[in-house]
Parts: sequence; structure tokens; C-alpha cells
Amino acid sequence: MNDNEILMDDKDKKFVRTHWRMMALIAVFFSVAAAAGLYVALWFVASTQAVGFVPAAIGQWTIGYVINFVLHLIFWELLLVGSWVLVIVAIVFTQWYNKLPEEERGSKPKRNNRRGSNAFSFIVGLTWLIVVWLDGNWNLAFQSWTFNYMVYSCLAALAWDLLIFGIPIALFFIWWIRKDSVE
Repeated sequence: MNDNEILMDDKDKKFVRTHWRMMALIAVFFSVAAAAGLYVALWFVASTQAVGFVPAAIGQWTIGYVINFVLHLIFWELLLVGSWVLVIVAIVFTQWYNKLPEEERGSKPKRNNRRGSNAFSFIVGLTWLIVVWLDGNWNLAFQSWTFNYMVYSCLAALAWDLLIFGIPIALFFIWWIRKDSVE
């Protein structure tokens, strides 16, 4: 972050001073929702181990257990926390927004501080899951995996993605260079 960058201009500071009650309500609501989400996650972890949904020892887990666990956790979080959080946020925000004066509602240009996404890592991760599945290690416990297999399967996923995406990108780049040099 640059030192000379202004985080909040005078208009933003005035808005926060004017609507401090709403900002405090947002902070309290966020804290309650985060605590509820943590409670549901801890409940789910304890429940899944108690009923034998997943092994208690991490070394006995497989990729199938991980994916199944994460999908079920997302389901319970959405059901037990997301359902009421989204409804309350929608109601409170629309009620508050409709009461704002017209000059405070105006669309303000948003600052884009994103430096880019990491889609390539996500794609390599998905490809790695496919490599593990194709190798037949999907339901093999992690404790039986070797470090070499882990490294080589990651490198294989990277190589497949470079082949799948790299060759078309390279061909396009060559075409683009030749097209500009011909004209």
C-alpha cells in the first residue's frame, strides 16, 4: 500500500460520521454471523467424527473424504447461517438505503485494488484432483502416499494445464506476431 494513497476522502468520512449507528450495527451483525458460522463449523466437525462420516485420524482421509466433507460443510453453513444472514442483510440494507438522501445514494466510482485473480492455481488444483483420480489414488488414504507421488502428481497437473492452455496461447501469439509483421 502506498503511503500517499488516501484511504478515505472527506466525503467518505462525513458519510461514516453521519451513519455511525448503521456502521456499528453492521460490525455487530458481522461479528454475530462470524460467530454463528464458526459454531456451525465446529458442530459439523464434531458431528461428522461422532457418526463416523469421516475418519478421526487425518492420515486415513482420502480425497473423496475431503471433497465430501467440504461439500457437506458448505451445505450446512448455507442452511444454518447463510439463509438468515442473507435475508436480514437484504431487508436491513434496502430499508436503510431507501431512507438515505438522494445525494448520498449516488453511485460513486469504486476503486479497484485487485491485482488479479489466481485462476491458474485453481485450474491446476482441479487438474491435480483429476490426476489423482485417474491414478486410482482417490480413495487411498493420505498416510500411504509418498512425498514423491505428491510432487510428481502436482507436476503432472501443471504439465497437463500447460499443454491444454499453453499450446493454443502460443499458437495465437505466433499468429498475432505474424499478422502484425505482414501488414
